[in-house]
Amino acid sequence: MHLDGATLGLLSLASLPALAETPADTPAVQLLCGGIGSDESSAMLAETKQHALTITFVSSDGHYMSDVLTRVENLKGDQSAEQSCGPIGQVDVSSKGRYKVKASFGDQRQGRKGKRRPHPDPPKSTTGTII
Repeated sequence: MHLDGATLGLLSLASLPALAETPADTPAVQLLCGGIGSDESSAMLAETKQHALTITFVSSDGHYMSDVLTRVENLKGDQSAEQSCGPIGQVDVSSKGRYKVKASFGDQRQGRKGKRRPHPDPPKSTTGTII
């Protein structure tokens, strides 16, 4: 995907283990953004398998990007999370289904759809900002 001369890389699309119970007060879609600095990005990338999806925002010349407006929603559009994200975004969902990821940077917009399901053992502590 290209964003104003940039590439939106999607990682961690491997299948996940069986579904887990989600506490009632957990938002249906969570978007954790961060990865500024090597320590934070290394920590987030180490947790890739603990999330339904990990997104990296990389320019076409290979530099990490931040301030990419990112929205994750189910196909009905009634469950979503949105924030300025980058260089890494991690997505957690409360129910199995199809989700859309939309990203915009400047006047460029991109989107992808895919099936996602909750991870059975999400990380207990997180780095970055979650909404």
